[in-house]
Amino acid sequence: MKKMFAVLALGSAFTLPVLAQMTPAETNMDKSAARMEARNARGAQLTTVTPEQARHNELQRCANLPAFYKVDCENRVNGKNSEASGSVLGGGVIRETVTTMPKAELDAEIKQIQPLNLPAQPHHK
Repeated sequence: MKKMFAVLALGSAFTLPVLAQMTPAETNMDKSAARMEARNARGAQLTTVTPEQARHNELQRCANLPAFYKVDCENRVNGKNSEASGSVLGGGVIRETVTTMPKAELDAEIKQIQPLNLPAQPHHK
């Protein structure tokens, strides 16, 4: 058992420096974001996000959605009529909100929804 632990520790000692020096291409990170993050880290400008800032950011993501989706998005952020499952360590928390409404009202809402135009994303190879 001690021998196995020693081998794992030795392997980690060689692997961690390599992982720390990975380029954005190897991590799927945008190059400009990686440079900014490195610059901020060198300048000790990286900060933690307060719970209030995180909540504000979550609500901002809901702001540009059509009204039909915006209400559900805000309910998920505020924890109203929603269930959460998963974990950050497991890959993310999934929040689900179920909204029940009459079919006629749903059909009217669907007719009002305009297509959502997303900005074009550059393709990285």
